[in-house]
Amino acid sequence: MFIVRAFAALAFVLLPLSATAQITLTADDLRLPLDMAWEQEVATIPARLADSGFDVGAAGADQFFDLTGSLADHWPTHILSFVVSLEQTPGAADFPAADYAVFNIINAPNASGGTDETETYTYFERQPQGDVPIGAEGPAGQVPAPVIDTGIPWPLEFGKSWEVEDWSLEQFLAPGVTSSGLYNYQYAVDAWGEIRLPAGTFDCLRVHQTGVGVVSFAGDAQLAALGEVTAEIDAYGWYAKGVGVIATVVETRQTFASGDIAPITTVQIARLIALSNPASAIETQSWGALKRRFAE
Repeated sequence: MFIVRAFAALAFVLLPLSATAQITLTADDLRLPLDMAWEQEVATIPARLADSGFDVGAAGADQFFDLTGSLADHWPTHILSFVVSLEQTPGAADFPAADYAVFNIINAPNASGGTDETETYTYFERQPQGDVPIGAEGPAGQVPAPVIDTGIPWPLEFGKSWEVEDWSLEQFLAPGVTSSGLYNYQYAVDAWGEIRLPAGTFDCLRVHQTGVGVVSFAGDAQLAALGEVTAEIDAYGWYAKGVGVIATVVETRQTFASGDIAPITTVQIARLIALSNPASAIETQSWGALKRRFAE
């Protein structure tokens, strides 16, 4: 599930459902096919969700979500991704459990007003609970990723909920840099309906995540000096058949045990802006722009 990788009390409007209106998603529905390609933009806003001007919509059945608002004022990062076979990757031999990889071209704003381009690979293994990342590589080298099972009660459908308690996670952030965290999260499939994105309009389920994680760092003096960092999360993720996660909105409030830094609250918004394999899209608007970028 997403912990994002940003996101207000909700009025839960539970409406009667017909037998055909409900949306159900299995792990197989969310697997990524080879040759699928997409582009997303990711922006971080230094504000609370309530003050960000971004509306995540209401909980309940048969909702409509519009996440097409402009992010241009927040210097978004653009990520162009391809699902590729292991034969097309440089480091597949170091991830023998992988079944495929996602090649990413990341264009991020820099301090001079331009953008920096970085290329990375993320390696995935197909498991019963879904496709899980098991490692990544890029300019800084290879980083293994722990396999995370958040106990999703498949199939996903409106009204389901579950918890992850006392979840301990050790992560390699970069060569020689690690984090240790303890997490408690609650998840609920709190809405279904349609979502409009720059990439088109999709049938979707929405998962609402709340909870707290406490993390400490080792291997980097500046990070370690922060002491324990407590992150309170209020997050939303929208899921579509044949595509997977198509948008996330995450509000994170971080407090630092050292007291050297004041608490920080940010909202991170990630969303599809183009898609080459719109299996569940009702309308697709931006594929031409994505295709031109592939040709460059």
